[in-house]
Amino acid sequence: MNGTIGKLTRRGALGAAAASLAGVPALHAQGVTAWPQRPVRILAPFAAGGAPDVAIRLLLPQLSQAFGQPFIVENRPGASGAVAAEAAARSAPDGHTLLLASNSVMAINPALFGDRLSYAPLRDFRPVARIARLPFFLFVPAASPARDLPSLLALARTAREPLTYATNGNGTVGHITTEQLRRAAGIDLLHVPYRAFPAAMGDLIAGRVSLALADLTVFGAALAGGQLRALAAIAATRSRFLPDVPALPEVGLPALDGSVWFGLFAPAATPGEIVDRLDAEVRGWLATPEAAEGLGRISQEPAPLDSAALGALLREDTARYAAIIAQAGIKPD
Repeated sequence: MNGTIGKLTRRGALGAAAASLAGVPALHAQGVTAWPQRPVRILAPFAAGGAPDVAIRLLLPQLSQAFGQPFIVENRPGASGAVAAEAAARSAPDGHTLLLASNSVMAINPALFGDRLSYAPLRDFRPVARIARLPFFLFVPAASPARDLPSLLALARTAREPLTYATNGNGTVGHITTEQLRRAAGIDLLHVPYRAFPAAMGDLIAGRVSLALADLTVFGAALAGGQLRALAAIAATRSRFLPDVPALPEVGLPALDGSVWFGLFAPAATPGEIVDRLDAEVRGWLATPEAAEGLGRISQEPAPLDSAALGALLREDTARYAAIIAQAGIKPD
């Protein structure tokens, strides 16, 4: 996370959001059934070609056809998601600007950055619908002596020095979940943060780091090529993507949720009718075989949650991540 967080002020975001309310009466005067009146922007705090970006582009044709206006993704990565999130929070709450956001942006950042964060997810946004999940797995080099998770834990307990684990940065889902796993298993591990998972992959394959928790969009090719081995699904049950890989409870560990989820959010004052229409359309698409097939090709699971359920999950995850971050003493980069 760079200094942008410190420069962005929550007061400025709130002031701009309040000013943007001026456009809402006109929308209500015409009835929200007139929405959308122009193209709808979806601000995405992810680089083009990343997992959430690819997933949302599968959905765009459905939304554009259903509502009669183009739905356009604007990629605005930066400041751990704060650049896009602040811009969305400050947008007019008229349904013409949405935010595509992950659990990192919405549930982890508040605990990680505190008052330095330029937006407050629970206050500044209205959940629309969750779209998909990226399940995580525990990977080791193909040359690792650990052939399964119990042998890896035994190795960690007898090693002279802590085994090392790679992540794509401090406070990421991989970092937080590995800390949970370390505590649950009663082992010592040393964190080795990288700027991005592709940079970590070479070191993991070469055995310069011992393990990593990540998704198949990152390490799937190396796994298929025999350069890595997957020892566990970081979940309560096995994944359909790697059905032969056991889940944590099968080896006596808690059913940790190591996954990235993402969905759509709207500025907090967006009319409920607009949110409901979007929610229904997103979940309708997710129920189709085309959605399951398209997301499956990029190792993602359809994970439909309506607006209310996504809001409840966000509150639950925010509290859960805050507790883990405090207990582990995790600090941002």
